[in-house]
Amino acid sequence: MTPDLAQIPYSTILILCLSALMALITSIINRRVTSPEQREKLKALQHQITALKREKDDNLKKAKSTGDKKLLKKARKQEKQILQLSSQMASLSFRQMKTFPIFIIIFLVFWTLLTGRIDFLVIHLEFFKSPFNAGLTVANLPWVDGVLQLPLIWWYILCSFASGTLFSRAFGLMGAIE
Repeated sequence: MTPDLAQIPYSTILILCLSALMALITSIINRRVTSPEQREKLKALQHQITALKREKDDNLKKAKSTGDKKLLKKARKQEKQILQLSSQMASLSFRQMKTFPIFIIIFLVFWTLLTGRIDFLVIHLEFFKSPFNAGLTVANLPWVDGVLQLPLIWWYILCSFASGTLFSRAFGLMGAIE
């Protein structure tokens, strides 16, 4: 007797594994496309911003408690500096978006293989019958009011974010550095 993969807990595990596989593929592609110099520059900028934010917060606290106007002025300058550094970081991060079309193609292939169809705005294409559809409940999670039932799309998104974060940390990609 074979299990029905569209039934919980099989569907929960299957979607978790597929989203993790997608995140792994995307992370590998991002790792290959992003140069080590760019990753190091992003990491350095992020550390610089974090340190500057900490210092600015400390200066603001001291300035408010003591009424020191020079310290308040320094904190405002640091805020401007943080914005400039964040802008630099955003422009470097935007370069990683060149992998986005590749991700979309991979996602559409996975989604089509899973659900047998593509439904997007006015596009409705069905290629084959599948036990999965976007509204199918595939995960039951403990929640405040009992059990939270998650449909396929939301469970996929949740798993995708979680596994994407893990793989980004593992590969040292942007957004995963503390």
